[in-house]
Amino acid sequence: MAIRIFYNPTVMVSLALMAVIVMMILPVPSWVVDIGLTASFALAILIFITTLFIERPLDFSAFPTALLASLMLRLSLNVSSTKLIIGQGHTGTGAAGGVIEGFAMFVMGGDLVLGIVIFAVLLIVNFIVITKGAGRMAEVGARFALDGMPGKQLAIDSDMAAGAIGHDEARERRRIEQEETTFFGSLDGASKFVKGDAVAGLLITGLNLVMGVVMGTVWRGMDFATAVQTYAVLTVGDGLVTQIPAVVISVASAILIAKGGSQGSADKALLAQLGGYPLALGTVAGLMGFFALAPGLPTLPFLLGAGGFAAWAWYAVKADERRKAEAERAEAADQAPLPDRQKTLGDYMEVDEIRVEFAKGLIPLVMDDHSGLVNRVASMRRTIAIDLGFIIPDVRLTDNPSLDGDRYRIRVQGVEVGEGEVDPAGVLVIARGEMPVPLDGRDVLEPVYGAPARWVRESDRDEAMILGFPVATPNEVIATHLMEAIRSNIEELVTRPALDRMIKAFTSLSVTAKAAENKTLFDEIVPDRVNRERLQQVVRALLAEQVSVRNFAALLEATAEAQAITNQLEPVVEYVRQKLGRQITQPLLADDGVLPLIQLSPEWEEVFRAHEVPAADGQATDIALPPSEINRLAEAISSRIGEAAAQGRQAAVVAPARRRRMVRTLLAAKGVKAPVLSFEEIGTRVRPAIVGMA
Repeated sequence: MAIRIFYNPTVMVSLALMAVIVMMILPVPSWVVDIGLTASFALAILIFITTLFIERPLDFSAFPTALLASLMLRLSLNVSSTKLIIGQGHTGTGAAGGVIEGFAMFVMGGDLVLGIVIFAVLLIVNFIVITKGAGRMAEVGARFALDGMPGKQLAIDSDMAAGAIGHDEARERRRIEQEETTFFGSLDGASKFVKGDAVAGLLITGLNLVMGVVMGTVWRGMDFATAVQTYAVLTVGDGLVTQIPAVVISVASAILIAKGGSQGSADKALLAQLGGYPLALGTVAGLMGFFALAPGLPTLPFLLGAGGFAAWAWYAVKADERRKAEAERAEAADQAPLPDRQKTLGDYMEVDEIRVEFAKGLIPLVMDDHSGLVNRVASMRRTIAIDLGFIIPDVRLTDNPSLDGDRYRIRVQGVEVGEGEVDPAGVLVIARGEMPVPLDGRDVLEPVYGAPARWVRESDRDEAMILGFPVATPNEVIATHLMEAIRSNIEELVTRPALDRMIKAFTSLSVTAKAAENKTLFDEIVPDRVNRERLQQVVRALLAEQVSVRNFAALLEATAEAQAITNQLEPVVEYVRQKLGRQITQPLLADDGVLPLIQLSPEWEEVFRAHEVPAADGQATDIALPPSEINRLAEAISSRIGEAAAQGRQAAVVAPARRRRMVRTLLAAKGVKAPVLSFEEIGTRVRPAIVGMA
């Protein structure tokens, strides 16, 4: 059991760090210093090689910790070696261990001045060049990562709202963004330690040399020349064995930060990018060949360089030819006709929920990467999700050879709900009231509202805008028409899969705690108190009147309460509407906070009562109005709505709760587009104003 505990990585790392701290406090023998210096070299090389092979900086997120651990190890070794150099340096150059002595003799070659110069060069390169540059890069990287975080979070939210990504992927992307920001911030702080390490190395080396010579000559009885020679070997050797790992780790830090957004490991990225331009390689080969022939310069090194770069350029040319050949084969394969797939009866029965068909001449226009309809559809899905709380299915864009000219057709559940024609080379200028468009073009009616409009040349766009006329591009016209068609027929899209999408979105929010609350609420209500079929019916009825179902929790609770009272759909829907009353009336308020209303006169209640007939279920009554009365009702309400609009007020119709749905159905059948409210939906905080009596 005890052995298993010591094999625990956390315990092993803790013991290693404790050993490093002990080395700073207690005197240690020279062989321990040798082991520590060897470990320092190995750790530095491991960190350096790892930074070359990682795909992206975040793959080595432990780098700041590893950097600080290596720094702590080097400082403890400096303290331990200082004790040995000052305390036992008089015994000879091996007093601080074999590693320090070996490095001193190997690098210096017995020349004291050479060793000091090499140490100074390493220190200058590390302190002035590498550490300073890496520190600046880390500082800029941390600032950019922090400044860019809000924009990235908004992009994630937008993609999720548009349905491009799910909640799980959004949560994962947010986690990665947070880790990147934390990583670059930690790296910025750790780079300051590296800079301090370089300064400490210089001070420790100078202190060891001065104090060693003083100790040797004053306390150990050494002559000055011997003391300088001995302690110089020890201090320079100590400086080299600690400064070389520091330089290696500083370079690793710079490579990690400089990697940035490049794809793949550093070694592959360098070879792929430097070798991706044969002309550049050939130019270098020619320049090396010129230097090889120049008098006074050594021929062999430059000749070898010219040959190497020429071979690399030849290989790059061949690789480029292979890539082009593969691309041509892939393009030919894409353009080749696919073998006919045996269709099943199910293929013929499949119906797209939303489908937009185009004449062939419109395909390049709507599929444009920048201004095409594809991007507008994504924005449209996001807008509907925000406004109505409903996630519409994917919109299929396809060509239809049977469409003439530049026409398009919109289908919902396979049924045509709209058709229009655009001018791909022009813009649509919409007339303002009685003022005609004073530009040459083709007169049409705007497809959504039926307003007079004119297709004019693209070059006349600026003039029309200066004159104050609304201007729309062909894609904007199609997108507006599609949006209105979807809104007008949105109840047809409330299928069981659509309801499942809503439930999944409701129970899988990015905020885990809120998602758990929603999941608990849903499980408490469905299916024990409200079955999915009734929930689907309520959602469909609300969306048919453009009532947002975004507050799904309130909708669930209200439906459950209504189901406990009655099993009939219409009373359940009216009850839910009353619970959502503030949400329904809020968009209808005028600028002054007043709710403009058109009320039915009392005589209509007498008409409704006179034409009541028992419903098929025997529990309710239907209204069987004759066509003349339906027309009279629609004309009266339409007239009052027009009078209110002339006064600048968009009025809603108000009726008793038990008549509201019937009135709304009759008006919709006659093309009167006006919200119909019940008195119970108008809250006490709302200020109603009767602007007309129908």
